[in-house]
Amino acid sequence: MGLFGTKKQADYKNCIVDIHSHMIPGVDDGAKSYEQAYAMLDIAYRHGIRDIIATPHFMPDGKNATPEIINAGVDKLQAYADENHYDLNIYKGNEIYFHEEAVELLEQDKICTLADSNCVLVEFSPMDDARYIRNSLAELQNMGFQPIIAHVERYMSLISSPFDKIEELKDMGILIQVNAGSITGFFGKQSKTVAEKLLKKELVDFIGTDAHSDGGRAPRMKECVEILTKKCKPSYVEDLLYRNAETYILN
Repeated sequence: MGLFGTKKQADYKNCIVDIHSHMIPGVDDGAKSYEQAYAMLDIAYRHGIRDIIATPHFMPDGKNATPEIINAGVDKLQAYADENHYDLNIYKGNEIYFHEEAVELLEQDKICTLADSNCVLVEFSPMDDARYIRNSLAELQNMGFQPIIAHVERYMSLISSPFDKIEELKDMGILIQVNAGSITGFFGKQSKTVAEKLLKKELVDFIGTDAHSDGGRAPRMKECVEILTKKCKPSYVEDLLYRNAETYILN
């Protein structure tokens, strides 16, 4: 477990928890090799990230890495971090594309929760209906899981202002993740505008890099942190970067 819980406010730029990352090679559309994965770790460390949850996609097509394969990948990444004397901890997880078998597979331990907690990172199609999203997340809750909806800024049925559909999810106890690249504008003007409005209303719980490479979609956080510190109160920045992860996932 990371030591971020003992950090003082002045140190929060160097105790970031990234709950959404595709670093394990060969299991999805993320890192293509361990060489690239190691380069991603180098970048993450330089950007103040100290805890990473590796979240390979779990898709309904059945072509998914087993928990054993994910564990092996995490161990290899952790060994590289340790060899380079990085104060960096890596945990297993999945980003689950919700489908009708997802709950059963979670109960059978064939899908990874985040760092062995009860939290699950869940994504949907950008065009899925808000009712379907809500009911799917409620199904996960009913089975004892704590859903975190991945990159909420992508779902067209949820992002119309004043965000009553997202507020409804929050009232249910659903946690909300936004991509760092949406905050910086990397994913375009619409995503940036939505992310800014969500942050202003403090509807976001986690920032994730959703990193897929050491290039354009690298695990960069510095620019995002600079924006957060300008637009959000310090206590909320701490919540977004590490405190909520400590509360819900790495406790």
